[in-house]
Amino acid sequence: MKQGEVNWPYEFPGAHWIDSKEEEVLLDVLRNGSLFRYYGLNDAKYVNAFEEKAKTYYDVKYALGVNSGTGALITCMQALGVGPGSEVIVPSYMWVATIGAVVANNAIPVLCEVDESFCLDPNDLAKKITSKTKLIVPIHMSGCPCDMDAIMEIAKKHKIAVLEDCAQCNGGSYKGRKVGTIGDMGIFSLQLNKNMTSGEGGLIITNDEKLYYKAFALHDMGLIRVNGRLAVPEPYAINWGQGRRMSELCGAIASVQLDKLPAIINNMRNSKNRIKKMLSNVQGFKFRKLYDAAGDSGPFLIMILNSENQAISAANKMKTKGLHNVFRIADYGLHIYYNIPSLVNKVPLSPAGNPWNLSENSESVYTYQKGNCPKSDDLFAHSILLPIPSKLSLEQEKLAVEVIKESLRD
Repeated sequence: MKQGEVNWPYEFPGAHWIDSKEEEVLLDVLRNGSLFRYYGLNDAKYVNAFEEKAKTYYDVKYALGVNSGTGALITCMQALGVGPGSEVIVPSYMWVATIGAVVANNAIPVLCEVDESFCLDPNDLAKKITSKTKLIVPIHMSGCPCDMDAIMEIAKKHKIAVLEDCAQCNGGSYKGRKVGTIGDMGIFSLQLNKNMTSGEGGLIITNDEKLYYKAFALHDMGLIRVNGRLAVPEPYAINWGQGRRMSELCGAIASVQLDKLPAIINNMRNSKNRIKKMLSNVQGFKFRKLYDAAGDSGPFLIMILNSENQAISAANKMKTKGLHNVFRIADYGLHIYYNIPSLVNKVPLSPAGNPWNLSENSESVYTYQKGNCPKSDDLFAHSILLPIPSKLSLEQEKLAVEVIKESLRD
């Protein structure tokens, strides 16, 4: 490392906290000979334990471990009735999996602007509601909660379901309530980049019994389980299963990582707040808007600069000084709607052209090229995102601040 550079770790928040506890439970699963969550050579236990812990941690009635965040999204959308003829409102800043889940259910994604929180803009949301709107998906992007009061008010006015995508904000909260518990359903990802991880994996939470059993049947074999064995549910829940069950290996790690999540978040939030404080008197930028600063889970710092050229220059300088994983948000890959080739080109799921060419979707004609969300486009062009690793030293934080200050100088 050269003088004036910072040795900035890769993010992967939960991965930095892996220790002998994860090792012990993985070995226990292997020795137990029951890698499948419902049966094996001996009794399986870890996915059940993870779900029980999740119900307590998020304070919900129902929790369901699944194979991925993407699987959770697809399952929930189906449980909520999304299909041909449905429009689903998603923010312009997201991860491709959210829009992919809409398309996978043969529905049409409708883009909504983000505001300076980089989350769904309630003012634009109100304008995007149509008679076809089946679902609103607020995404608590880059670790911070959306304006859920305003979003829920609009949803309730129009009697539209809300699915909270909390993949990047696990453990975050909004006005004292954990994200994921405010809408009809909430999903989490446990992929390596997330606040807690099992490498892959996902979680669905809800307080609605019918939605839970629908999701259960969809994620498994189209039925429910009683004592681990398939059983026929009430007719409303019978469906076509998709084999999205969580394995015991993932459940074991997730169960341990959930215990560590409060500490992981506390570390990231404290690092982020110290960095922000040290930058508070620096000119030439402002921080993203926060609807609930106390509910910020802390994994990312977003800076809104005065111009696109300044953002490009500053991001490049930061990279050369050791902040290797900083991004100008416009260049942030599949997080930006116009960077998703399959969306821009309306790539169909099959040669039949679905969902775009389905007769049920004939009235839902939208385009997705850059320019469809001009307010968002402007924000993306002159904003920078810096991941906040979960085990930073005070020296690393101070060095990062010096690098940021130097990079912002004209």
